[in-house]
Amino acid sequence: MITNDKQYRSTKAAIATLRAAANQAPSAGADPLFAEISRNALSSQIQELEEAVATFDRLRSGEITTFAAERLSDLPDALIQARIARGMSQKDLGDVLGVKEQQIQRYEAERYRSASLDRLVEVSDALGVQIENRASLVGSDALNTVDPTDWRAFPIAEMWKRGWFEDFAGTMAQARKMADHLVPAFLQGGHSAYSPVALHRKSVRSDGAIHEAAIMAWEARVRQVAGRDPPPIAFDRAAINDRWLNDLVALTLDVSGPVRAVDHLRRIGISLVIERHLPGTYLDGAALCSRDRHGLVALTLRHDRLDNFWFTLFHEIGHLKLHIGHGEAFAAIFDDTEAPAGTVHEEEADLFAQEALLPAAQWDVAVSRFSRTEKAVMTDAKRFGVGPAVIAGRVRREAGDYTLLRTLVGSGHVRRQFEQ
Repeated sequence: MITNDKQYRSTKAAIATLRAAANQAPSAGADPLFAEISRNALSSQIQELEEAVATFDRLRSGEITTFAAERLSDLPDALIQARIARGMSQKDLGDVLGVKEQQIQRYEAERYRSASLDRLVEVSDALGVQIENRASLVGSDALNTVDPTDWRAFPIAEMWKRGWFEDFAGTMAQARKMADHLVPAFLQGGHSAYSPVALHRKSVRSDGAIHEAAIMAWEARVRQVAGRDPPPIAFDRAAINDRWLNDLVALTLDVSGPVRAVDHLRRIGISLVIERHLPGTYLDGAALCSRDRHGLVALTLRHDRLDNFWFTLFHEIGHLKLHIGHGEAFAAIFDDTEAPAGTVHEEEADLFAQEALLPAAQWDVAVSRFSRTEKAVMTDAKRFGVGPAVIAGRVRREAGDYTLLRTLVGSGHVRRQFEQ
């Protein structure tokens, strides 16, 4: 079984090598029978490796969410498959459990033979695996299947390391034991609606299986932070108009534009919160509404680049304008903007961001659309009054080539502004 990206790459390289060997003509004078046996052996090896690669691809895409574990000895493989399906790396799982990545690598290499029963339980809880007469991902189809009383499924170690249990002074191990007290208090402190009814009104854009407990914990934290310094006025979606959007686009020209955007959003009742994603969630941002009628945009800065910041910010603003609010279809929308849109409301938010930042009328005549050079991007940025990173990001996204224009997308220029 392939368990990580390094093994995945080496397996694909091995397939290429074996194919090259299989395609070589037999040497002169070689025994035809021996040559046929050799070809069959190579073909069998290639097929076996291709099946391993295909399984890893299907797991990583979230296509597989149920894993056969007919005997207890099958459980380790089910846990490894569940981790991959969750979109979690070995390091991500280690962070959740509070152990080093190398420890997870050892566990998986030896199929958890040295792990205690308590550790196996911790791993299954961290991955949100429900074990019945089979092992399956809890809530892989929809958020509303999560059991809000299964507090062990929450990333307790990571929450403890980030100091989210603010009135708790115990150790990580003690936090795990007290999860049934700490997690409910944390969620209520964030005004997080974690009842099954509220979960019906959430939407998650993801390229893999959804870790609902981690999403819920992150949402609660975001709501806590926003509630400490709410905007001075209630949010009114009508305030997101052309003039306000144009003023926000103008900030893309300013090197300190991201941090200046905070006040721009506050003026119309929107809080902007920066909070790193939790392991296994791969979130870029979220749009939410609060109980006191404030809008809320939360960004993870998973990709610390100006182009990603601005597109994700406008995408979430699009959700606030079009989809979020009291009495609307959704109370919260969570986004991995690299995942396929998949739904109408995600397509609408993508189009909203795209048109607000660089309308089709401008993009149609943009020089950089055809000449993907730094000079072309800078020329278009000056013509259209938008930051070069926005145009460079559009070029890269439409070309599907993220090696283009790397010096213009503002790598490393966002997170440090908010840390200061």
